[in-house]
Amino acid sequence: MNSRRLFAIQLVAALVVLGAPPSAQTQRVKLAVWGDSRENLDNAASNIASILLRDVTDWDIMVHTGDFSHDGSEKAWQRSLRYPGMAQLFAAGRILLSTSNHDDNRTTWDKHTAGVLPTNSANGTTHFYAWKKDNVHIVVCDGYFTSAVMMQKWLDGYLTAVKADDWLIGVWHDPSYGDISYKPSYFKKAGPWLKSHYAHGGDLILNGHAHVYVRTRPLLPDGTVDEQNGMVHIINGAGGASWKDPIPPNPKIAFTPAVSSFPCVTFLTFEGDRVSLETIDARPAQNRRVIDRWTSVMRPRSPAPAR
Repeated sequence: MNSRRLFAIQLVAALVVLGAPPSAQTQRVKLAVWGDSRENLDNAASNIASILLRDVTDWDIMVHTGDFSHDGSEKAWQRSLRYPGMAQLFAAGRILLSTSNHDDNRTTWDKHTAGVLPTNSANGTTHFYAWKKDNVHIVVCDGYFTSAVMMQKWLDGYLTAVKADDWLIGVWHDPSYGDISYKPSYFKKAGPWLKSHYAHGGDLILNGHAHVYVRTRPLLPDGTVDEQNGMVHIINGAGGASWKDPIPPNPKIAFTPAVSSFPCVTFLTFEGDRVSLETIDARPAQNRRVIDRWTSVMRPRSPAPAR
């Protein structure tokens, strides 16, 4: 091999080591998901905050699934922000928060979320909005302050920007189905959102409200299990509002602890077309024990018609 050819090969190898152009690099986005932190029972919220601020710090955004305060009053907001670590997490670029029944006070919501949460293009509020990093879209829907017509119109408009190779994650407080937790069905309100997400390649739905941890099997919008085409629903409302008895076995549920609920935080890591999940026990004595692991690939982008 002549020296010129050898030099060319070495040059190509060096360029590979240095890295491909940004557009060709594998994208990585990591979410920290939890919610219902309003009471800080057993220091649950404080312990989760400590994990996110000191122990596991490589996340890009925290998704809080709602019920940040006890009753939406100014006193309750101030109390929640005084839990150790919560004021540091409640900052622009760090948190996405869903509207919820305990925060159902428009005055205090608007006051405390202004400049912290993203806003939407429909009415300029933080009641519903979207967040995007690399190929990950998170769409936060509102069932408390916004009319169904406005919510749906904005949602359908935003989803047209989601590409076939993008991840799409929907967030709202209440679990959509009545048989995956102890909470009543929210399907009457969430059903149209589910259908819209599904039609645009939705992959995951994140909820709180139920003070438990649940990961479902892939579900079609009507709740039917479809391992290939369905969306996985994750309920993490185990932030310290209360502790509940274990959820009974259900064909729709892939995993839920077989014991009474306890504080936990879920990490979702998106890399290219793959997602990995780790949910860890946030009790200090458990040393961040992993209670649930799951990996998957982006679901097919030409699904059967939504049911």
